[in-house]
Amino acid sequence: MEKNELFADILSIMKRFRFLCAALAATFIYVFISLSGGKDGFWAKRQLQEQKRLLSTRTQEIQNITDSLELEFAALEKDPDVIAAFARKLGYIKSGEKIVKINGLVTSTDFDFETGTPLRAVEPYSLPEWFCKAFALVVFAVVYILLILDDYRKGRFRKKTTVVQGIPIYDLPQV
Repeated sequence: MEKNELFADILSIMKRFRFLCAALAATFIYVFISLSGGKDGFWAKRQLQEQKRLLSTRTQEIQNITDSLELEFAALEKDPDVIAAFARKLGYIKSGEKIVKINGLVTSTDFDFETGTPLRAVEPYSLPEWFCKAFALVVFAVVYILLILDDYRKGRFRKKTTVVQGIPIYDLPQV
């Protein structure tokens, strides 16, 4: 079978089943839009993966801070030198120690523990379901109308008449 004949056969089948062809096109468009931009589509999945990566990074940072604080806490509980250094930082002195104050040096008793910045889970952006369905219905209507207009253009809806001795006889299906 030649390519042109195969193409012509496919077109004739499409013309006969134009409603089904339009429904197939609309279904294809709906599935494509839903898979690419819908609520469970690739776009939303990519956004969720990025959120997961950020949350994992932040979790690791907070875990590092926690480990550091636990180590510092353990040292403050058991090591007298660390306790003395911490007390000096707070302004305490041992009995018999002399304080020498040097002008121009800034002493700080503020303790700044970086705990990380809070992150909240965000609903990923996606196309609403009504948009996907409405767009598919529009595609269905456009394809169906185009197929019907193509049939009108080619004259498939005109009544076939046969002229026998000047009298038109309509080719109607028998009941």
